[in-house]
Amino acid sequence: MKTLKIYDPAMCCPTGVCGTDVDTKLVQLANFLKSLDKSKFDVKRYGLTTEPAEYVSNKEVARILNEEGVDKLPLFFIDDKVVFKGEYPQIPELSAKLGLASFVAKF
Repeated sequence: MKTLKIYDPAMCCPTGVCGTDVDTKLVQLANFLKSLDKSKFDVKRYGLTTEPAEYVSNKEVARILNEEGVDKLPLFFIDDKVVFKGEYPQIPELSAKLGLASFVAKF
């Protein structure tokens, strides 16, 4: 089972549908994450405003934030390795990192 951990920057909600500006990249990400097979992928998503302790307890996240700053959020980890930082990846990029390149056609 692969583990995907996402550390979001401070925002009102992870779906991107709150407020007046809808972030389509976040909507696509939320839909993609929902579609992942839960028996193959353990997905954990943390919000800086709602779960700040997770950002401190993960030594690599804390190091990046201390050395590079909060503008490096979001951080994406697959099996405890940083695979994306500073922006949300396109779904095909994330799919490929998860070994789901053939899955991309759905998005």
